[in-house]
Amino acid sequence: MISVIVPSLNEAATIGSCLQSIANQSVGRDGYEIIVVDGDSQDGTPDIARRYADRVIAQSSKGIGGSRRDGADAARGDILAFTDADTIVPHAWLERIEANLADHDASTGPVIYVDADLRAELLQKWRDLYRVFHALSFYYIIGSNMAVRREVYQKIGGHRDISLLDDYDLSVRLMRIGAHSVYDPEQMVFTSSRRADRLLTYAITVAYGHYHYMVTRDHEKLLNYPKPEEMTLKSLIHSQGPSLDSIRTAVESVHTYLEKIKKGL
Repeated sequence: MISVIVPSLNEAATIGSCLQSIANQSVGRDGYEIIVVDGDSQDGTPDIARRYADRVIAQSSKGIGGSRRDGADAARGDILAFTDADTIVPHAWLERIEANLADHDASTGPVIYVDADLRAELLQKWRDLYRVFHALSFYYIIGSNMAVRREVYQKIGGHRDISLLDDYDLSVRLMRIGAHSVYDPEQMVFTSSRRADRLLTYAITVAYGHYHYMVTRDHEKLLNYPKPEEMTLKSLIHSQGPSLDSIRTAVESVHTYLEKIKKGL
């Protein structure tokens, strides 16, 4: 069985379409379950989720990562598939995941932005660059399009209680144990382009996350961090955030860090 896990927090505008697409899969409905993990939504999200999900559970752990792990803990499937509440999955999404995980430990694929404008196209190109790390056997498994075999997920301890880079962190730990991952162009999903609405602050937020993940290793900053609309160059330079030189150092160190993991250093 495949367990599909969807974290949610005030996603009434999008979660219905998301869950409807999951409920309409080519895989027989008795072959998978849908679990929504709700973070105390106040907009009716749980009521909408109950129309499609097999279970809607309350989030008990911290952060988006904790929400995903809560869902995994409640799951019955031997394959764990994760997506986001603002994402639509194609009819054969679970079929592709099932085929990929017959031979691999984890799988991912393209995340395509709908209603894309120039900013969304730039964000798409940015994320496409993650594929250069495949030569190092590193697969950045994006949170809205990831699947992991349950025993492998449990072996690495699942998602951590963080929100920023929760999927990157999981990907690094999969690589560290030598998990066999695959990027399948046909395992695609379609997601909201709302992240691109404030592209600069989104980029700064990601850089902020990499700084604390790679340099300070202060993972509390990956859970409790300034809201994206508050993440400006000025706030990062003049507050407790990293300097621009530190951000550049953090981003440049990603390749070296992955090489060390690959070599077992």
